[in-house]
Amino acid sequence: MNKYNRLQQFRLDTHQMLFKSKDATFQLMDSIMTTENARSLEEFSLSPFFHRQWSSTYEAIEDCRPNSNKLMKRYIQEIPREQVSYAKQKYY
Repeated sequence: MNKYNRLQQFRLDTHQMLFKSKDATFQLMDSIMTTENARSLEEFSLSPFFHRQWSSTYEAIEDCRPNSNKLMKRYIQEIPREQVSYAKQKYY
């Protein structure tokens, strides 16, 4: 699987693990990862990746209750194996 397809699958898997307000939450996550020097949720809502009203940033945070264990397992799948081994030795 090439890098683009792998990223696309990761994003799809992550999106499916979110619950209520998943689209707003996903757009907010993209905004947070791509916006520098934002000091408030309103500033994140100005990102070109956030296609909603600024009040939807609050809705996303209030309504989305993802299963953090499932998300963490999915995130860990993307870490190269040698880094996972190092992390287990150092932190667990």
